[in-house]
Formats: sequence, structure tokens, C-alpha cells
Amino acid sequence: MNTLDTITPQKAAAHHAAFIPTPPSDQFKRAVKLHQQGDLAMAEFMYRQILREEPDYIEVTYLLGLLANQTGRPTEAVERINKYLEVRPDDAQATSILGLCYFDLKEYVNAVSMFEQALEMNPGVVHTMQNLAKAQFKIEDYAAARQTHESVLALLGQDVEAMIGIGLCNRELGDYEAALGMLEHAIIAEPRRAESHFYYGNVLRDVKDFHSAIDAYGTAITLNPNYLEAYANCASCLKDLGLMTEAMAFYDSALMLDPTHAEANYNRALLLLNNLKLEEGWRLYERRLDSDTSVGKFLGGQRLRLAAEWHGYSQPNSLLVINEQGLGDQIFFAGMLPDLANQVPGATVCIEPRLAPLFKRSMPTLNFISPDQLEGKRFEAQIYLGSLGKLYRKNTESLSAIQSSYLVADAARTAELRTKLKNPEKLVCGISWLSKNADHGQGKSLSLEALNPVLQLSGFDFVNLQYGDTAEERDAFVQQHGVNIHNVDEIDNHNDLDGLAALIGACDIVVTVSNTTAHLAAALGKPVIVMLPNNDALFWYWHRDSHTTPWYPSARLFRRSDSGRWEDVIDAVALTLAGIQ
Repeated sequence: MNTLDTITPQKAAAHHAAFIPTPPSDQFKRAVKLHQQGDLAMAEFMYRQILREEPDYIEVTYLLGLLANQTGRPTEAVERINKYLEVRPDDAQATSILGLCYFDLKEYVNAVSMFEQALEMNPGVVHTMQNLAKAQFKIEDYAAARQTHESVLALLGQDVEAMIGIGLCNRELGDYEAALGMLEHAIIAEPRRAESHFYYGNVLRDVKDFHSAIDAYGTAITLNPNYLEAYANCASCLKDLGLMTEAMAFYDSALMLDPTHAEANYNRALLLLNNLKLEEGWRLYERRLDSDTSVGKFLGGQRLRLAAEWHGYSQPNSLLVINEQGLGDQIFFAGMLPDLANQVPGATVCIEPRLAPLFKRSMPTLNFISPDQLEGKRFEAQIYLGSLGKLYRKNTESLSAIQSSYLVADAARTAELRTKLKNPEKLVCGISWLSKNADHGQGKSLSLEALNPVLQLSGFDFVNLQYGDTAEERDAFVQQHGVNIHNVDEIDNHNDLDGLAALIGACDIVVTVSNTTAHLAAALGKPVIVMLPNNDALFWYWHRDSHTTPWYPSARLFRRSDSGRWEDVIDAVALTLAGIQ
């Protein structure tokens, strides 16, 4: 949502000039005139000169605050306008402008408070209501923002800005049908407004209507050929459809408009890595560290800078490797930690705490800590875990360094579980069928019922490797089909990842969807069949056109067809397992 330019400097300056309690001096009038005409430097000089002569001239203090915000100094603006409001607390417009200053400082909670106070003093002021809605949106109070936009719409009868705002709020609230409906109203009201088509495309992409989303982005680009975000999002839609060449062309178009655009560079990197164009791919992959989306999702909301960045050329006395992304990704990138251990033995690796016991056993020359153990520690250099690729997997030749098993399960625990599970006449097959990924989990998941053709194979005993509470689904399946999926109660598949690794080690083979279990089984070198989604939920390291991946030598890949149906994948997995039972 774009900041609304609802109060012009000319209007604000004129407003406060009209409320001077005593006849204004000629110097004050000239300063206000210069302010209104846009000669801000001279206006500021004259305001300051007046204050030197009359320090209590509170209206000049306010106008200097307004001018400070106009010239990109919101902190100074807040200080001066607050000082003015101590004397004139009932000035609704000044309170509203203070809200804009807080908005510019990204202090959105304070902005909301100021706009609400301004509306209490002067109800029904549309521009203040519009700005309040923007600030409410920023603090993720989407229901309140929607209500404020609806109030604006009720006052004005028809307002495209309010329609767009309601549509965006509905999207964030997960009401995609209402979001599409309101954005359609905005498009009808003002069909040549490019951003309405862009936001409409975003919602269509949310509901997986990729072809319609591409059409919407295309309309936005036609209306505004320099619409960078439309090019980038259209490229991502094309990527979601598996149209890689077309996606690359649109990312290139976005980068022609802004070569530094983090999101476009990052997504272009994923395409390059998917095609094993590793050198350029890893170089651009560094832009994830500048991407708002990546920082918000994978870096805990901020990019840590605890030491100088390490580029692999030296051997620092103390090196910190910082964890990022989800559990599965940390396991994936850990495949390069043995290379790091050879170059910098004793390096400290910050990881998700649940991985610590397994990683410590597997790579004993490295020091593993959790994020809450970082406080007070000092390091000579740092690198993010995902950045190890640019050092150790620079080209396709370097892929030969990948170890088929770089994680080591607890041997004693594995042997104990193997004794408990093994039937001499059957193979032990671990299964996992759900992904909890917030964005793509639904597209990567299936049900036990869908897996019935696999679970009916008589040569296997099936063991539950799925994290989360699956008891109800497993009970229903055994009642309906008579097939029991054995659950090892003493292992918490979600929290005890070292125990889950031992349980995987006790299996002869693993069948799983794309989730943490898939990464864990492959990193342990266990024969693993990975049932993959198509297109938008398919992560780059699973590639698209092969039944194998160089990153996990023990994995065999089965992809869902473009039709989106799992049946063909499950039938193929059943035939494969039938051949080895």
C-alpha cells in the first residue's frame, strides 16, 4: 500500500499561518510564503532566524517540524511537532501530521495512536482515516484496517483506494473470494489503474490460478511498462507453472528496470540453481539476505551482523556459521559442513536446537550451538549457512564431493529399534506423508488414504515417521483397511530428531513427501523415495527433469504430473516397492 500524499505542505503552512494569535510579522509571512512555494531551504533559514529572536514562537516550531519531515528528517519532525502539541494539544491536523512522521519512521503503533487521536478531535476526515487504515495494515491489524477502509468507502460512495485497501485486507485475512470481488470493483471503477490489476494478480496467484494471474500482471505491465514488481511476480508465476525460459525472461525484464532488486535476483538464482548453473546461481543466491521476504521468513526478521563477512579466502581463528531457513533446509545445507570442517576445524555453527545432538555426533570437529547461546560470544568472521554453496559447490565438478551420508544416527539406538521392528520375512518401510510448510505444505502433502496402494503391499511392515499427531488418521486407516502403521511411542518425531534419525536408520527404506523427513533420510544415506509436487511447491534442489538429484545420492524422485494428481506418483511408487519386496 502506497503512502497517501493527503496533506500538502502548502495547506499545512497556510493552516497554521491562519491561527497565529497575534498579527504575524512580515518576516513570518515571507517565510510561510517561501514554504508554500517550495523554497524549503530559505524558509527553514527564516524560521530558525525567527526562533532565535522569539524562542517561544510555537507555530514556527511546528512549521520547522513539518519542514523537517518534508526534507527526510522525521526524527527531528517528531520532536518539534510534539513540542508544539504540548502547547496546542487540540490541533487535530498537527496530530495527524505527527502520525505521518511516525509512519515514515516505521513506528506504526504510534502512528495508529496519533491518527486515532486526530479523528477523535475531528471525526470523519477522510485523509486521516485513509492514513489510519495504512498504519493499521502495517501493524497487521487487518480487520481494523478493513473496517476503516469500509468507513471511507461509506463516506465517499466510491473510492478506488479504499476498494484496493479492503481487497488487500481480505487477502491477508485469507478471504480470497472477497479480496477478488473487491479488487474487481476497483478495476471496474478505474480500469486503467495498473496497481489494481497487480494486486488482483497476487490474489489469483494465492489461489493457484496462475494463468489468470499472468494475464492480470500482463495488464498491469501494459498500463505501466515500468512496473517492476509486476514483471517479478509474473516471472514467479511462470516459474510456478514450470515455464522456466519464460520466467527467466521476465526476471531479466525486472532487473533491467532495477539491477539491484533483491527479490528478482534471489528468485532468478533459484532458477539457475535448479538448472545447475551453480557459479552464477550461488552469486545471486546471496541476494536472499537482502530480500524482505527471505529476511522475514528465514532470518528471524533481521539479518545478524556479529562479525566481518567471511568469503572463504582466509582461515579465521573464530568463525560463526549462522543458521537460516527451515529444518529441512538446514539439513540440506549441512551437506557442506564436512567441507567447512576440513578448511576451518573448530568453527562454530549455530543451528536449530533439535538438530544439535545429531550434528555433533556426525561432525565432531565443529562446535554446534543454538541461537540463544550466541549472546556474549565474539567471532572474527561470520557466514550464513546457505552461503556455503558459493564456497564448496561452485560448479558441477564440485558435486562429486557430496557424501552419500553425512549424518550419523545413534548406532546403539538404531540397533535397538531394528530389533524391535524387524520381521525376518518383511522389509521395514518408514513413511511420512505431510508437510507443515506454511506456504507450500498443502501442495506437498497427501493422506494415508491416498497411500493405500503402497500400504497394501504385503512384503513390508510400515513405520510412522510423520511428525505431529497422526493417531486419529492412523486409527481410521487400520479400521478401514486392516493395515497397521507401527508407531514408536518412545520417540517424538517432531522434537526428538536424533531419535527420528535412529528410527530412520532402523528402516530398510523410506517413502516420504518433500519434508524434513525426506532431508533427514537422504542425509543419513538411507534409500528414500521422495514423492514430489509439481511446479509451485517444488523446491529447487529437487530439480524438475530427473529421477535423481546430485545433492542426495540415495534419493529417488517421483513427481506429480501437471494435472496435480497424486495417483500416478503413488502407483509408480507401489510398483517400485513391489519390485524389491
